[in-house]
Amino acid sequence: MAYCWKCGAQLYESSSFCHSCGAAAKPSPNVARGAQTGFDRLKDDRGFQDHWAKRVIAYIIDVAIVSIAAYILLLIVAFPALPSILFGQSFPFAWFWGFWLGGVAPLIILAYFVLAEALSERTIGKELMGLRVVRLDNKRLDLWSSFVRNLSKVAFMLLIVDVAVGLGTHGDGRQKYSDRYIGTVVETTTTSRIIPDRI
Repeated sequence: MAYCWKCGAQLYESSSFCHSCGAAAKPSPNVARGAQTGFDRLKDDRGFQDHWAKRVIAYIIDVAIVSIAAYILLLIVAFPALPSILFGQSFPFAWFWGFWLGGVAPLIILAYFVLAEALSERTIGKELMGLRVVRLDNKRLDLWSSFVRNLSKVAFMLLIVDVAVGLGTHGDGRQKYSDRYIGTVVETTTTSRIIPDRI
């Protein structure tokens, strides 16, 4: 099964050009060597912009889902302390919130991404956006690969650095740095677009 080097869309066996973005099915030698960075491609390549827009939206959907679940869990955990708060007894709020937001919540988010992608190659957000995570060696995505590619999601700044390094270096612009390190890529599974090919 072949995929477009530019936008990640699945290609038909006899395709000379991608039906999604119009790129040649086989890139020129300069492109094949990764002559452009992801930031270069983001400037003009609408298919590439669409790919990253879908990824950002998928991430926002996933974090919203996990945050709601985490806050429900937080309320369940904090519920036994409610009577003591109502009757004037002290409760260490700063310690509790710091422990929850600084330790437990990021681990819940990490666990969600790792397990969802290891079990089904996609999260709920990725499913809605028509994306999936695959290994470049065509093996099944395992827990270790999923853990490494998602580790930067424990802190938002780490995720920004991971994406920026992936986009700022030569190679497949669909990969964060952690994707390149572990050998995974997020590919598009549908032809639907958020950003139109032409305005």
